[in-house]
Amino acid sequence: MRAKRVDSNLTEIVTAARKLGLRVNVTNDTLTDLTVQLGGGVTELWEVKGKNGRLTPRQKKLRGDGWCIRLIVSVDDVIAAAKTMRSDLEAIRKARVLL
Repeated sequence: MRAKRVDSNLTEIVTAARKLGLRVNVTNDTLTDLTVQLGGGVTELWEVKGKNGRLTPRQKKLRGDGWCIRLIVSVDDVIAAAKTMRSDLEAIRKARVLL
């Protein structure tokens, strides 16, 4: 079995995510590169790619089935993802109050 190739920007992406307060687990398995969590309420799978990278057909299918698999190419993508995750977490917290 061949080892999965690690993209050269993985370390930069992980560092940026952690600086933004996200919990990051480097999985680098056959599905995605990272499991990223915010506040125990929002978890996403991140696939780190180079500039022209794309999701695999399997990842696209899972995404179509409702899984959150985010394509991350740059630190700007990390910032945008963190913003979305914070918004999602706030919505979850508000929904819990309403229950």
